[in-house]
Amino acid sequence: MKANPVLIGLLAAIASMVAGSIYLAVTTEKAHEEIVAVASPDGKYKAVRLTVSGEHPAPFCVDTVAIFLSIYPDNFVASESNYEVYSGPCAAPGKRKALPKIEWVSDRAVRITYAPAPPGEKQPRLKDRDASLFVQVAFVKQ
Repeated sequence: MKANPVLIGLLAAIASMVAGSIYLAVTTEKAHEEIVAVASPDGKYKAVRLTVSGEHPAPFCVDTVAIFLSIYPDNFVASESNYEVYSGPCAAPGKRKALPKIEWVSDRAVRITYAPAPPGEKQPRLKDRDASLFVQVAFVKQ
């Protein structure tokens, strides 16, 4: 007879967890992701730009550029941070679509033009070589 209160308590706990999960899923805004890929002239590598932005709980926007072999899918940039060569806050809203700009200057050299962060804010992380150490990366401040 003592099992009934325990069973009722367990079912109530499960029901409240399910209700809480549904509430969070409905009320939480998902981050917006945009991916743009630029292939090297020989097509062996590609530089992929990932922009992640959202409005809640506070507005944010982050750009990431990764370089990896063209055989990998573009969304590989979101899951493998060791391929990142650039990561920083997005440019001002008027320049957001244009920066960071990716330009391949040869089969193994890429130039990334970016907007530096305002003074006092976190500055972008820059790497002058990709993870394979075959692609040279140059950075230009806009």
